[in-house]
Amino acid sequence: MRYFVRAFVLLLIIVCSNTAKVLANPGDTTWVQAQNDVHLDYYNDFDTPVTFPSGSVSYRKIIMVFTLGKYQCPAGTQYCGDWDYTVQNFLMTPTDTFELSRLITPYANASYPRTSWNWKQRYYFDVTDYYPVLKNAAAIRLSYHNYSGGFTGNIKFAFIEGTPPRNVTGIKRLWHGAFPFGNSGNPIENYLPATNATVPANTQQAEMNFTVTGHGSDNTGCSEFCSKYYQVYANGSLTETKTVWKDNCGSNNLYPQSGTWVYNRAGWCPGEQVNANVHKLGAVTAGNNLNVDVNFQTYTGNGAASYIIESALFFYGGWNQNLDASVENIIAPNDYEGNFRANPICGNPVVVIKNTGATTINSVSLQYGVVAQTPQTVTITGMALAPSRDTTIGLPNLSALTSLNAGTINNFLVTIQQINGTTDGYAINNSMQSSFVAAPDFPGQFAIIIKSNNYATQTKWKIEDLNGTVIIQRSPTAAQTIYTDSVQLPDGCYRLVVTDANCDGLYWWANSAAGRGYLYATKRDGSVIPFTNGLPAYPATLSPDFGCGFTQYFRVANTLAADQLLLRGEAKDTANLLSWETSQEVNTDHFTLEYSINDTSWSPIAEIKANGTTSSKSTYSTTHKPTVHAPFYYYRLKLFYKDGSWKYSNKVTLSPVASSDYVADVRPNPFDAEINVRITAPRSQTASITVFDIQGRMLFNTNRTLSTGLNVIPVDGGRFAAGVYTVIIRSEGQKLVRKMIKL
Repeated sequence: MRYFVRAFVLLLIIVCSNTAKVLANPGDTTWVQAQNDVHLDYYNDFDTPVTFPSGSVSYRKIIMVFTLGKYQCPAGTQYCGDWDYTVQNFLMTPTDTFELSRLITPYANASYPRTSWNWKQRYYFDVTDYYPVLKNAAAIRLSYHNYSGGFTGNIKFAFIEGTPPRNVTGIKRLWHGAFPFGNSGNPIENYLPATNATVPANTQQAEMNFTVTGHGSDNTGCSEFCSKYYQVYANGSLTETKTVWKDNCGSNNLYPQSGTWVYNRAGWCPGEQVNANVHKLGAVTAGNNLNVDVNFQTYTGNGAASYIIESALFFYGGWNQNLDASVENIIAPNDYEGNFRANPICGNPVVVIKNTGATTINSVSLQYGVVAQTPQTVTITGMALAPSRDTTIGLPNLSALTSLNAGTINNFLVTIQQINGTTDGYAINNSMQSSFVAAPDFPGQFAIIIKSNNYATQTKWKIEDLNGTVIIQRSPTAAQTIYTDSVQLPDGCYRLVVTDANCDGLYWWANSAAGRGYLYATKRDGSVIPFTNGLPAYPATLSPDFGCGFTQYFRVANTLAADQLLLRGEAKDTANLLSWETSQEVNTDHFTLEYSINDTSWSPIAEIKANGTTSSKSTYSTTHKPTVHAPFYYYRLKLFYKDGSWKYSNKVTLSPVASSDYVADVRPNPFDAEINVRITAPRSQTASITVFDIQGRMLFNTNRTLSTGLNVIPVDGGRFAAGVYTVIIRSEGQKLVRKMIKL
């Protein structure tokens, strides 16, 4: 059994009731409520009687949902939800007790932006393998190791019907308690003697769950702030060496916190759930003896160190499916607070797939997309995913994420379609859906301002596209120095990646020697662009407190949709007429009409005052007489707002009307399939069109009668091989020669 944060429960919480009920269909869910927002006011055990299902129904998943919240302590209380305390949750049956889950409370002072008085954090624990004891009447104990109040605890269970990957044939509790570490007169090994168990009938595999967190601090920082290991033995053979250490606390999804949240610790980080270490003990034979032993690294301190340990031995029957995979998690896009750092996105979804069958998975085909929009498909190969293992998959860019309105709530759906090129053996666990918020829009032009702290080279930022190509970056070199970088980006999805080598941001109260820096983004008028995955924008006092860094995805949409700004054009003999309309305007300043003869180099030709702010439709018009003869004239609008930002309109392409001018051109270049020869003739006449290859061989020739005005003559370029070609157009003394490239 393994603990996971699982996003699919988010959907179940929305659509299912919280009362226990008997359901019959696969995928149906029975909810059991245990503790209900109990006030955790002191070091104490909070026990609640529960009635679980009787055991007559099969469940493919059982999820324990622990919701940590806050309440305001009485006036005059020194601390209220301010410290990192251990919370253990136990199942107590008439015959035994098992730890189902463990978490550490965050430093959650109400003055911090993520932990106000109404803050809640959900933690999801997969307790499916405890089903043999999660039955009938029992009690749930919430054990709170805290000498101050301020937190609330809510526990409920989701029993999701279906077939589990394997049936559990037996469970045995092993070592449990808080044991001294480094005490030469009372070594931890006194509390971890080797233990024996008889393998139950119908068993094929055995695993051990070992949950361990270090606490106390001796002369070397043990056990909370030291990295030590333990070794697992099965029948006298070493099976695994495991280090008790978390090295990524500065990347905590709950940040910033009001205490020493960035310090790495022995098996835990403040505000995070504690995952059990799962040790696979291999194949076993029913009726035989299994001897299990755990030995900790040799260490001697002053006796102030300890480890809290809970362990259990699990026996399993064979796999219920030969070929089966499940969608276990949607990391992004997702609005679950446990995936805060990974969201919101505008490009590549990230999902977790688990092998829940007996056969190694080498490939998986997935369909994914935004609900109610066209989905995409992908096949992931070269996986070699062994039974009971999971893997995180970054999916190709999802184009639908770029068209959603910023800040709107949407739903993402991913479904397994095939495994190893064939049908999955168990379809019920093949799909998952998540709710998510669309990524924000940034203007096409903005600035990034960073002030370095005393350790200038530790903090860097870069903006890159979804392919990882760096567009612009800054690596400060001088201490206490402000760096301002102007950014101009075309339409697309980007990510601002901020990193700090010391994992203490640009300012952290516990490292005053580093001094204070800051980082923020502004529009052209200096107004701040708020980050959605990160901290309150400068000058908020906590903005530099981001630990190891953060990533902010954003979209740039320089072109307004036609229902907001629509440009139209009409070619005339005297002057081209350009007209446009806006559906509404907010803080608009003026329009600049731009003109090009090649769709590449643009020149401003007129400036028209905008209406400012209005909810009514507005119409505008102007004229332009080109001074250069060309086959096409291109126009676009650039709408400027009062803050200095701007957006483009759609582009309009006009061809000259019949006049005394003769204009010819050939497009596109380079070409792939069709070539279009466009000739504007002042009167009816004939023209010849000839195509030669690079050796001078004629490949195509035609004579056409031209009518007055624009004539478009297609040439089938699909039959030409890749290379360089010459197109010659002749008509009444006119000759045009164009070099063309076939890709």
